[in-house]
Amino acid sequence: MKKPKLIESYVHALLQSKMKKILALVVMLIALASSIWLVTSEHVKVKLLPNQFADHFMMYVDLPEGSSVYETKEVTSCILNKLKSEKSITDMSVFLGQSAPVDFSAMIKGRIFEEGEHIANIMVNLKREDERDENSVAMVHRLRPIVQKNCSLHNANIKFVQSPAGPPYLAALVLEVTSDAPYAKIEKLAYTIEPFFKAREGVEDVDVLTDANVARYSIKLNREKIIKSHLQIEQVKKILYVAFEGMDIAYENDADTPDQIPVHVVLKKDSKEFTKADKEALLSKFAQINLLNLLGMQVPLSELVTIEKQSRGHTVYSKNLIPLVNVVGDTDGISQIYALLDIRKMIMEKLASNYTIKKVGLLDLALTSKESGEVFHLHWDGEQKVSWDTVTDLSMALGVAMVVIFFMMVIYYKNFSLATGIILASFISIIGVIYAHWFWDMASEMPFYMTGTSLIGFIALIGINSRNSLLIIDFAKQLIQEKHFDVDRAIAISVNTRAKPILLTVLAIVFASALLTLDPVFGGLGVALIGGTLAAYLVSLFIVPIFIQKPLHKEYSNKEINNEK
Repeated sequence: MKKPKLIESYVHALLQSKMKKILALVVMLIALASSIWLVTSEHVKVKLLPNQFADHFMMYVDLPEGSSVYETKEVTSCILNKLKSEKSITDMSVFLGQSAPVDFSAMIKGRIFEEGEHIANIMVNLKREDERDENSVAMVHRLRPIVQKNCSLHNANIKFVQSPAGPPYLAALVLEVTSDAPYAKIEKLAYTIEPFFKAREGVEDVDVLTDANVARYSIKLNREKIIKSHLQIEQVKKILYVAFEGMDIAYENDADTPDQIPVHVVLKKDSKEFTKADKEALLSKFAQINLLNLLGMQVPLSELVTIEKQSRGHTVYSKNLIPLVNVVGDTDGISQIYALLDIRKMIMEKLASNYTIKKVGLLDLALTSKESGEVFHLHWDGEQKVSWDTVTDLSMALGVAMVVIFFMMVIYYKNFSLATGIILASFISIIGVIYAHWFWDMASEMPFYMTGTSLIGFIALIGINSRNSLLIIDFAKQLIQEKHFDVDRAIAISVNTRAKPILLTVLAIVFASALLTLDPVFGGLGVALIGGTLAAYLVSLFIVPIFIQKPLHKEYSNKEINNEK
């Protein structure tokens, strides 16, 4: 008699021993529980939309409103000096007081509508990916703390913006604070929550998207005094404009220049700077500017103008006609869901003394002021919203795939127990998907995430793993029917026989998927297919036989009873 092969002997012994079957199932359950723990404990990082590699990135520079263009330029010059030594950077473009070339991110973030002396945009272009050792995501991760530490002059907020992998969003973390209360109270709550974002490690570029209260002063000409001083109103207007904005007052002709050369006159920077924003400081500055009247006398400009403090019209942002203030932040090297949960926990703990907090839906909160009774709604949006929509869609796709395969197996085998065993064995391959991401993350210099494409890979694995089970079951049934083997031996021989062709299929998938693992977006798909198929192979050898043993015993014992009758 031919000696049984190793796999056949092991599977047959496994099926014959109740203790070994229990042990195998316990090991499987431990592996499944530990894989779930890896995800919940952040050892396997989940980020459904990782940043893609690109040949450029943007930097948004925001100074407090009321800052001068000179202060903004000082910040941008500092940034340029810090980045000049980077060999991977080919060139940089600075846009002072205006938007950079429009892209999808700028439109979604509303950057194309922002202008003023207090803002700047810097576009940083990189060498081609094959000409540098560092990808754009790793470069931004390295440069962000260096630039922000050294160049955050004049309370500047410097934000790094990378190309999104999927649909653009306002930021990775967006907390919408809405209420029917006065807008000032909404802003106050938003600024109260802002430190919670900054306190969470890995959350960068935190900002409250609302206008700051900046003092403004209007200059009104005293027409009566101007006329009595033997001056012209137009003369006073031009002097004001020349002094602080500057204008071309003459032109010079040069034989070597095809166009006239303008002579531009403006006060020097030190002369037109204000040490503080108040009425007295403005008047003292104007007192230093004298105008020559028709009588040859000098008249101080401060005698001809009236300065009044002006209330600035506050911009009210709204969504669905409801006033809101957004608190935003981007994540660097972490998944937004873990940061979101930690920030949400801080809000619930540290604001509980002033607000009655109620959970709304899955993640949102409703805060009721204990003092005024006003209700504030905190709604999470941004990348989290896109990620949640992605999870919902992919979960539905996974559920539909499993239900369809289940009923196909029921129709094919006319046996609910066998179909259930096939689906369970296919689902267990998620262990390999999660552990593969864990190993890959430990081997990578940059964080490697379990992404939306990883879930797509797992959905594909349901079909592949079902095929493995189907091959084993069909061959076992053939041995039972044609050669009259007992069920346990037929399963053992079937597993041993099908192990090699299944392994060849697994290796083909592994080698083909290895090409995807280096891609920032589809790397999750490659790793999921590699880990899932390897796990599915082990499940086919040691778990599928346990799942199908009882249904096959029951099926063929019923047939024998029917034949005897």
